Amino acid sequence: MAATDVVHSGLLDDTETIALQAWALEIEAWPSGSHIWGHYAERTPLGPRICRTENVSACHDGMASLVSGVLQRCAEAALDEPAVAFKDKLNYKQPGGAGYSTHQDQLAYPGVDRVVSILVAIDDCRVESGCLWLADGVNDLLPVDERGVVREEIASTLTWFPAELAAGDAVLIDGLAPHYSEANSTEASRRVFIASYAPARERYDRARYYGERRDLMRRDTERDGRFRISTLADFEGTEVEPEASSEHCTH
Repeated sequence: MAATDVVHSGLLDDTETIALQAWALEIEAWPSGSHIWGHYAERTPLGPRICRTENVSACHDGMASLVSGVLQRCAEAALDEPAVAFKDKLNYKQPGGAGYSTHQDQLAYPGVDRVVSILVAIDDCRVESGCLWLADGVNDLLPVDERGVVREEIASTLTWFPAELAAGDAVLIDGLAPHYSEANSTEASRRVFIASYAPARERYDRARYYGERRDLMRRDTERDGRFRISTLADFEGTEVEPEASSEHCTH
């Protein structure tokens, strides 16, 4: 795997990119706790700042059209078979926003043979703003620590490259591809939208994933007292637990 194999320059045209940027602003303004699958904040020196919204397409028609349109076609080309979107999320990474430790997505979806995620840049993603870093040549799950993060002595031996993107570009993330990102050291947001797909034949759908995710996160939070924004404890920031939650889309 090399950067030229996974980066899709200009996956969205200018009109589509502008629309995506407008949708991200709408979603960011959703009230805290108003989205059943998670509208999360992290603690920063400037106070709580939004860091992630899960299952966005369930409550936003524009994002739903993107997930079932160009991103699905990209995923099906990568998998070489029909695919189903079982998850999507919007990661904001505000100025000073934290990064994510090295992990493999496949570990978060047990029982699924293949997974591919399409990450679309809403803003320019550069090394300084905390772009994604990917490793070459990994075809198996790697040893992890108690958080589900790839052990540092293993991660340090891998060959890494940064996936720098312009707004509207995309990067394809195979389920076994180790990846991480660093904190955003710039004064601008580094927002990305990510949709994850599995082969349709595996019948791994959105209801199954989010049901299992809810149960797993509740169990792990009760075990160690740490509120999570994802099933793997790879987020390097300090999460803010929502004060309220909703069982329905309220937007």
